[in-house]
Amino acid sequence: MLILLERPGVAVIPVLQRTLHYECIALVKQFRPSMGCHCLEFPAGLIDANETPETAALRELEEETGYRGEVVECSPVACLDPGLSNCTTYIVTVNINGDDAVNVKPKSKPGDGEFVEVILVPRNELRKRIEALVAKEHIVVDARVYSYALALEHAVAKPFELPFLKG
Repeated sequence: MLILLERPGVAVIPVLQRTLHYECIALVKQFRPSMGCHCLEFPAGLIDANETPETAALRELEEETGYRGEVVECSPVACLDPGLSNCTTYIVTVNINGDDAVNVKPKSKPGDGEFVEVILVPRNELRKRIEALVAKEHIVVDARVYSYALALEHAVAKPFELPFLKG
């Protein structure tokens, strides 16, 4: 079955920075009927008409997490699962100043039928914490989130420690 969408989406990598705290990634946990369970994801959504990926990213971030941030970078358009759909997305990295008054006690503004839980995960323990959540709860991790966690881990690993280079 091929799924066709007319509009691209946006996924936000929200990096929360606070004085005297570890840098965290703000993830969202929400029930996905198509999966029949909760999923752990980056804040994400469709880009509205006359909206840039950056503007959509900031809107989705605030709606789903309550945080306000500043765009650091935006990827080129990327496909999600070209074997099954024509869905495309932009990946936008956003820095969040956690010391700013607007971000001290953020309140999400989910849309109708959306129930979103924000989960802050230390960036330096992302993969470990994700795997602990999966073991503890019946959740599925979005492939983009897990890929990001793997990339972070591999970026700091010594080459001889990477599984595919072990002899």
